[in-house]
Order: sequence, then structure tokens, then C-alpha cells
Amino acid sequence: METHLNVKWKQWYLLVLLLILGVVGCKDDKDDSGTSAIYDPSQPVTITSFTPESGAGGAQFLIYGNNFGSNLRNIKVTVNDKEAVLISSNGTCIYCFVPRKAGVGKVKVSVGTGNNTQEVVSEKNFEYIPSLVVKTLIGHVDIDGNSTIKDGNFEDAQFQDPYWLEMDNEGILYLLEDYQGLRKIDLINEQVTTLWRTGSGVDHPRSIAFNSDHSKLYIFNDQDSSDEGVSVAVSERSNDPKKESFSSWNTLVRMKSCCGGDVHPETNGLFFNRWNGGEYYKWNFQTNDKEQIFRVDNGFNSAMIIAPSGNFAYIVSMGHHCIYRTNFDYATGKFMQPYLLCGSKSSSGYTDGPGTTARFNEPQQGCFDENENFYVCDQNNNLIRKVEPNGQVTTFAGRYQEWGLADGDLRLEARFNRPHGIAYNQNTSEFYIADKNNKRIRIITKE
Repeated sequence: METHLNVKWKQWYLLVLLLILGVVGCKDDKDDSGTSAIYDPSQPVTITSFTPESGAGGAQFLIYGNNFGSNLRNIKVTVNDKEAVLISSNGTCIYCFVPRKAGVGKVKVSVGTGNNTQEVVSEKNFEYIPSLVVKTLIGHVDIDGNSTIKDGNFEDAQFQDPYWLEMDNEGILYLLEDYQGLRKIDLINEQVTTLWRTGSGVDHPRSIAFNSDHSKLYIFNDQDSSDEGVSVAVSERSNDPKKESFSSWNTLVRMKSCCGGDVHPETNGLFFNRWNGGEYYKWNFQTNDKEQIFRVDNGFNSAMIIAPSGNFAYIVSMGHHCIYRTNFDYATGKFMQPYLLCGSKSSSGYTDGPGTTARFNEPQQGCFDENENFYVCDQNNNLIRKVEPNGQVTTFAGRYQEWGLADGDLRLEARFNRPHGIAYNQNTSEFYIADKNNKRIRIITKE
């Protein structure tokens, strides 16, 4: 596993700390004598309570009762018939961990050996709450860590520089590979297909966005050699079932240095930027011309992501390590001058917290959930961050300064390597991550 050397030490430290806290807490509750407890087969084993009464796999779990004894070799705990890992017992309190995928069911404690064994079942059910975990969905590298553009089923497919993700209304993922082209990820049939490669004026597509009915896909292309270069192209869904949708494109806007844009979900208004001057534009489909609506962050790349409600959008400024908010004016059909929501234009770093106290390090693509919480790839921190509508920033997945490739619990185990793209599936409440340097597509899903 490719991680910093201090990852394992930190994990061991955390585990030891949890064990100490659990043992001390259990002892403080029920045992002040400091002596071992002996199981008495002539007395009943009882469960009086357990805490918490609901939780995820791996959570600390305390079972209170009587006559457990302290010899862990003679004690067995199950939750809905899934065996728990035991840590300690002082006779009246058992400290253990909730087993993974336990479901909803009774807590059972078995104490003793042979004919002296007693089993007691709780009156209440424990309610298992599945936790979110990170898994690797598609992609692999060779022995030298290399990967390439390779189509096929999920087991065989490879990626070179997975970059930006969008999901259509049919549950199909579309992926931009940096400097490479557009690829289709069919989640139902588990197939990856390359739709087109870069060239013919679209050499560096930076982001993509669907219109409201997902019949058109807009491609925002970054080129700075000519004012007549392709800045926005449009691709259409095919009505021919034998032909791949979005497999070709046509030029819509010519301009220098476009790196991002989006489409309003209600009005279908098309908005895009020019990083070289920091301008944002609205496209007029009647006159085939652009109208400047505001300027922000001259000379730095940024991306606009419009909220599902259409009431506002976030502008993620990669080079300035911050996120702006711009509100939508339905009367004019335009977004208004943005204001700084979170992060700092003058300082990169890593800090969770409200508004401008938070710090990012080259944030990239973001996406909204159904509650308009925003999840953004914090690329150089190797994290996925969450931004609430009030500007509160927290770490959603990964661990600061611990890059690598690891699946598992969102915060304790999962590792990324310069994550760049993210998409959210409202039907399944799952996130898909374009993990750029790991050359893989990752998924955040329930265990």
C-alpha cells in the first residue's frame, strides 16, 4: 500500500487510545475494586442495558449486566448473530465493537464452557446503521504503477488521468481524462467505452455539463493560443440505439482560455468563464454571442457548479484555494456578483471550520447532494471536503497528509491520491470519485 510511513503508527496510536478509553470507561462505571471478576455458574447471567442502542460497524459497544466474569476466552457476544470483537470485561460491563453488517437484532452474551455455559438475550433490538465506506470501483495499474486508456469490463478497464465526472439521468457516468478525451462508464452493464479522443481543436477539455433534460452535453475547452479557438463545444444524445450518444461534438463558442461552465437546471441558461481575465459569461442562443456578467479571480482557473435548486452556484477557485457563492436572479436570468463563502484567497492549507477560517489546497470539482451540501475534491490535501450551505467546512473522506490507495472507513482507513472529479447519484446516495493519481474510479457507498 502506498502511504506515508507514519500512517500505520497513527492508526496503532488511535486504536490503543480507543482501547484505553473504553476499558477505563467500563471500569469506572461498574468496578472500583480493581480485581478480576469470576463467573459463577450457579448464578444467572443477565443483561440490563447496552449502549449505544444503534450505531455503525466498528463503533464502541458497552453491555451492562451481571455475572459476565472477566475471562474473555469464556465470553462470546453476538449482535443479530454476528460475532463482536471483545476488548475487556469486569464482570458487570463488557467492552466490545459493533460487528460489521450486523443488521437489526438481539444482543446475545454467552458465558462459560461446556455444561456450565449460559446464554442471555437482550430484550431490546440493536439497530444497525450502515456506515459509508470508500471502495475501488474500476481501474488498476501494472507492476510499475502505470495505466493507460483501455476499454472493456470493469475488471479489465484502465484509466490514464481521470479528471472530471458527470452523471446523466440514466445513471451513466461520463468521464473526462485530462488531455485524453471523453469516456463512458456504464454502471449497469459494467462497461467502459471511449467516446472520443482529444484533437481537432478540443485538445484540453477541462469540464463538462448537461443541459436540464440531459439531451446535450457541453464541453468546456481550455486553449490559449487563439481567440478563434474552440472554448465551448456541444455534443448531443443519439436517437439511434446503434450509435453511441455524445460520440461527436460541434463548436458552439470560440474564445481564448475557457476552463469551466455549467447549465442552469431550470432556465437552461449556459454560463462559462475565461480564466485568463477572470470573466464569466452567459451565452445568448438567439444572437449566438456571449455577455459578460461579472469578473472573479483574474488569471486563475475556476469552475462553476450550479446547485440543484438553481438558486445559487459555487465558483471553486483552484489557484486561490477558496469557494465563492453567486446567487441567481430569476428576473434577469443571470448570476450576480460572487462573494467569498469559504477558504482564503491568500492562503492555502488545511483547516475545518466556518467560512473564511477554513483552508483548502487546490480544490477541484465539487457536487451537491439533495440537501445542497457541497462535496469538493481538495486535491493537494488528498481529501474530500464537505461544505454546508452556511459555509461550514468539514472533512468528509480521507486523512490529511496521508495520501495513498486504501479502501474502508471514510476517515479512519480511506486514502486518495490527488482526487480531482466527483459526482453524486441521488437515486442511490453514492458518490463517485475520479482519483487522478491512483488512476481509478472510487465509490463512496454504504458498507
